Amino acid sequence: MTLKAVSRSSRGALRTSRRARQRGGTATVELAMVLPVFVMLLFGTLEIGLMARSSLALGQIGREAARAMSVGATPSRVQGLIGEISTGISEQRLSTSLQSRSWDEATGAWGSWTTLASDGVSNTAASGDQLRVMLTYEHLLATGGLLADVFDASDENTVALDATVVSVRE
Repeated sequence: MTLKAVSRSSRGALRTSRRARQRGGTATVELAMVLPVFVMLLFGTLEIGLMARSSLALGQIGREAARAMSVGATPSRVQGLIGEISTGISEQRLSTSLQSRSWDEATGAWGSWTTLASDGVSNTAASGDQLRVMLTYEHLLATGGLLADVFDASDENTVALDATVVSVRE
C-alpha cells in the first residue's frame, strides 16, 4: 500500500463519519417531532379501549337488571344483583335508576315513568308494563389529565357513560 492510497481512504472515512453524524442529528429531530404524536395515539387507543370495555360492561349490567325486573325482582334485589355483577366497574361511580310505566287505555298512550316500587315480595309493575333501567357511570381516565381535553372530561378526569335498557314485565 502506498502513502497516496492511505490518505485517500482516510479522507473517505472522515467524510462518511461526518455524513453519519448529520444523519443521526436529522433522525433525532424527526423523532422529537413524531414521538409526541405517537405517544398521544398510543395512549388514546388505550383509553378508548378501556372506555369501550366499561361501556360494554354497563350494557351487560343493564340487561341483567332489566331481566331480573321483568320476572318480578324487587328494586333492592335488583340493586344487589347490580353490585354482584358489576366486575370492573366501581360501584361508587355508578348511579342507577329503576322505573316503570303502564299503558293508559283511556288516552291510548304510555303513562309517565315512575320509580319502581315493591310490595315486599316482588316489584309492583303489572304484567305488560314497561320497565326501564338507567345506568350512569363516571369512567375515570387511566391517562389522567393527559387526554382530558380530547375526551371532554370533568375536573376529576372522568367521562360519563350511560346505558338504558327497557323491558316488559312478564
